[in-house]
Amino acid sequence: MGNSGKRKMNLLIMVVLCAYLILPLALTFFYSVFQQWTDILPNGLTFRYYGELLRDPGFYPPILRTLLISTGPVLLCSVLIILAMYVVVVYHPGLQKVMQIVCTVPYTLQGVILAISILSLYSGMPLPFSDRIVMLVCTYCVVVLPYIYRGIQNSLNAINARQLIEAATLLGCKPLAAYLRVVVPNLASGITVSAMLSVSLLFGDFVVVNIIGGSYYPTAQMYLYKMMFRSGQQTSAMIVMLFALTLLISAAVLIIQQGRKKSARPIQEETDGVY
Repeated sequence: MGNSGKRKMNLLIMVVLCAYLILPLALTFFYSVFQQWTDILPNGLTFRYYGELLRDPGFYPPILRTLLISTGPVLLCSVLIILAMYVVVVYHPGLQKVMQIVCTVPYTLQGVILAISILSLYSGMPLPFSDRIVMLVCTYCVVVLPYIYRGIQNSLNAINARQLIEAATLLGCKPLAAYLRVVVPNLASGITVSAMLSVSLLFGDFVVVNIIGGSYYPTAQMYLYKMMFRSGQQTSAMIVMLFALTLLISAAVLIIQQGRKKSARPIQEETDGVY
């Protein structure tokens, strides 16, 4: 098989995989824009279910809560992991294996077990430990810890962070400033990918937020669960809108990252020209 045959085969595989992944969402969308689908073909094309969702005043607060509770723990966990990796890289390289084991442990913790354990442990303690929102944020930090760590660690493996820090310190820069100004910008792609994966994971969570937050902090997934008892078309419309929202967030992050790369490219070219 020549190169053209391999390209056609790869293209065919990509088309089949894309169709397999898009088909459930496409069927969900078609179901949401028809009044009835009791036969082979649906009937009664309408977009009123989307209009009802957009006119519902109870639709927007759960979306905002979901965005806040999805992005806040990811940002907090990313900052903590970046600072912890600074200590490991600069002062204690031997603790890297220990940190890897600790950050991998949450993989084995199921959402129900983790949520019930935290709720039973901190429910009787004084504020702020017994606050439901604080418990939810801390729980989500534990849930996304393996994904954040793995993305940052893979980016660190691609560069020699210790050598970059030593070179910057020889030029008069402090180790922490060298780490934040030289190493962390090189980790931007890994941080972005792991953060997007973590946000999408938390955006679709129902078990943890339902057990810990409950009626104190209703999110989009809880709103979707209540809607399942009303109408199948409204539920499908809600699923499509949540998918579109996550897609817009991912696209916005990618566009911002591409813009930063383009703005940094002329500076790099100018520096190369000087040397």
